[in-house]
Amino acid sequence: MERISALASAAFFIGVLLACKGTESTTTISSASAVVAPPKITEITFVKAIPKPGTKVDATVKSAFKFTLAGKMYRNEEETVTTTEVQSSDAFRVTKAAIDVKTLVATNQEGTDAEKRSVNPLAGSRYVVSRSDDGKLSALDASGSPVAAPLLAQIKDHFGDVVDKDKSRDFIPSRPVKLGEKLIPAGDVVLKILGSKDDGSTTIDGVEFILDNASTNDKATFNVSMTFTTKLPAQMRLRSKLDGTIDIHPKDTEITAVSLKGPLTILDASGTEKGTGDMSFTGTQSSK
Repeated sequence: MERISALASAAFFIGVLLACKGTESTTTISSASAVVAPPKITEITFVKAIPKPGTKVDATVKSAFKFTLAGKMYRNEEETVTTTEVQSSDAFRVTKAAIDVKTLVATNQEGTDAEKRSVNPLAGSRYVVSRSDDGKLSALDASGSPVAAPLLAQIKDHFGDVVDKDKSRDFIPSRPVKLGEKLIPAGDVVLKILGSKDDGSTTIDGVEFILDNASTNDKATFNVSMTFTTKLPAQMRLRSKLDGTIDIHPKDTEITAVSLKGPLTILDASGTEKGTGDMSFTGTQSSK
């Protein structure tokens, strides 16, 4: 359209110049064919695909919260950065994968004390993780030797779901999803999406995933809201109303981005507010 417009303008000005010189000239400009806009997407079908051997997935997950309780500030930040290479998979799940743990760190601070940074022993190493048909998890280190029991427990805790059925996509129906449609994932599914452990101490309520926009090849964006509640010591609870977006790649249903944040409150056993603050979850994931 820009080239057609430029040619038309040039023809017009040439006609004006010739007219000023008394030159008889007739200039005919044919209008460009109307550009037909692509049909507006009103619904989209998600294809659930298991990553094939050779697929590499770069992922970064971060969580953070900060609150003030009894005049004292508490802060926690956690970050996980990994590159996972699929080595084998079947029709249901990845069965073997090499995981490069680039970052696995937690930072805590209480009041004006110096912050404490804790680096997980898995950080900076590569592990080949597999799960047998009977559900048993095993892992080898970079030299090909079985990892020690304490490290295996850490791998199971942080990365065991890499070689398990991906529950984070269970809320996507096999039928087309309409723009504006509301989906309600189960709490354990949401915890998987957030990269949180389903250890029985956290509940997810009031979940709404509403499809906001979509394209067939790029991404679908859901507007998301939920209430996140987790147990604290001394019968206290942390509760946060989270809002944000989740992006999903339609042709393989890979979750490519998560961005959620919101205010939090600290409640005692009777439900009385004792502290306030804020909380956030962010993450990105890309395959190649």
